[in-house]
Amino acid sequence: MVFNLAVSVLALAALLPGLYSSVQKVFVIYNNAPERLSSINNFKSYEIKFADTIRNCEDGLLVESQGLALLSCDVGRESYNTVMNIFLPGPVPGAEIYAYNYNDASLPDSKALKRFEILGYEPGVDFHTLGLAYDEKTSTLFVANHRTDGPTVELFKLDLVAFKAKHFRTIRHPLLHAPNAIALINNHELLITNDHYFKAGDYRILSMLETYLGLPLASVVHVDISSLLEDPAADVKAEIVARVPFANGIELFNETTVAVASTSGACVYFYSIMKPEQGSTSPPVLAYKSLVKLPYFVDNVQISKDGALYAAGHPHPPSLDKYSATRHECNSYTDITTADPSVQEKCKTTVGPSWVSRWTEEGGVEHLYTGIEYPTSATAAFDSKRKVGIVTGLYAKGILVWRE
Repeated sequence: MVFNLAVSVLALAALLPGLYSSVQKVFVIYNNAPERLSSINNFKSYEIKFADTIRNCEDGLLVESQGLALLSCDVGRESYNTVMNIFLPGPVPGAEIYAYNYNDASLPDSKALKRFEILGYEPGVDFHTLGLAYDEKTSTLFVANHRTDGPTVELFKLDLVAFKAKHFRTIRHPLLHAPNAIALINNHELLITNDHYFKAGDYRILSMLETYLGLPLASVVHVDISSLLEDPAADVKAEIVARVPFANGIELFNETTVAVASTSGACVYFYSIMKPEQGSTSPPVLAYKSLVKLPYFVDNVQISKDGALYAAGHPHPPSLDKYSATRHECNSYTDITTADPSVQEKCKTTVGPSWVSRWTEEGGVEHLYTGIEYPTSATAAFDSKRKVGIVTGLYAKGILVWRE
């Protein structure tokens, strides 16, 4: 009896931190409901650009030497989203890659936004983008791709003058079963997050439990593509280096630290990168360092050149779920006023709140934006020299551009 009591106490003690965290997140969801969410706008000036041209741009990054923002935008996410378990019948449009010239604010939209011509990609194979990473030295763009025949990471050579993207490699590995975001250690070593262990399309209930209970089952994978760069038929090396609840955005904070967004953890984890000894074939070790809690469910993170971390995410997951589920219908009309009144009302009243923050070691967390005018914020990136930032939205029309 004493033994059974001891086991019960130990089990309860093990569960308490998770239960406490879950209760906290319930309060976050309650407080962040659209009718209770306080609006914040600490942008000096901002505008929503290209709302009639692009939408559903999950990730964005800045090539500051060129004054360009690279954007991955997937119209097809409205009917095919492997992370959020949206699989609607019918044809699914493919994703596109764009470049936005934010350096010259006087440029008309028709010249400021350019779509890349994608060359050499497998004919007939679908393309559904998530995270991006760019190696400027080799002009290589890495793109997480949730294609229907299995997830991949695609490699493109970019021409930033002619706006052409030439596909030259595809990364596949069993450990990359749900690739979401990518961080580059160098041109052949990557850290890639898998957002879930249980994929929604295969294990709907288990995936939901993994998300809402904040179970640390998702992973950060170290990937070495040295051999693949030399031979397209070669294998890649991959090894799990961390487990994180709903691992999402990932960026190198500096040479010795990596930041990983935990969506269901509502926080950003920091890990020290412990590099192997010279001559060793072992991957680096990620040692937990610290975390920053945020009052919303973080999607992606970006690091500015002045050392600030920018985070964007979703205040109220139930609203995001409802908003994402209605976009296929709401965006199917060229003129929404021609739709049935009930559809018009649904599309008008369904909202997907956004939250954008900046964090520095010296100043802590500063909230820059919360609201519904620009919905479903997924990524925020800032050029600290030009004082220009962008926000992309998972299911938003256009991008938000702010200037300080």
